[in-house]
Amino acid sequence: MDSVLNRTVARIRSLPGFPDFQAGVKHVLCSTVLSVLGPAFEVVGRHVPEFRKEIESWEEGRRFSLGVLPKGPAITLEKRGNTIHYLGKGLRSPHITMSFKNYDSALLVLMSVMGSHQAFAENRILVEGDLAKTMEINRVVNIVNANLLPGMVVKKVLKGPPKMTLKNYVNKGKVYAGLVPAVVRHLI
Repeated sequence: MDSVLNRTVARIRSLPGFPDFQAGVKHVLCSTVLSVLGPAFEVVGRHVPEFRKEIESWEEGRRFSLGVLPKGPAITLEKRGNTIHYLGKGLRSPHITMSFKNYDSALLVLMSVMGSHQAFAENRILVEGDLAKTMEINRVVNIVNANLLPGMVVKKVLKGPPKMTLKNYVNKGKVYAGLVPAVVRHLI
């Protein structure tokens, strides 16, 4: 049974144009997840007090980006007031850039197979800018993930998943309710 499956997969992979098709699919997946993650920062910032507390000490205008090397998709975010604003796709003069080394590394984190802390430990992410500020940003990314992902995935992806209280579940529901309108607003 396994040999039949292995032969079938090998035949598919040997088709002309398959590597280009595979790279295109990876690009679309990364771009789509990043397009949702950007507005998610704004929505979580509106509804989750832990998020606002984490960024209150940040300097105004801190701009950071998340992307995929070499020429993959990227998003840029900026601290304004007591929240993070999604500036859109692409690199827009960020102070700190966190770049996945390739699509495979990016997909492991973006599809919640591994946490960002593990990706940093395995050198799957390159950082350009202040490393201490990057770790602050990573904590905020983990707060966003904790409010986006289902509980069993959060336990697998985050090093120390938050204890969920009734208030946290209510905030998570508000994040879910506000996410689709925020994504649509940024697409238009």
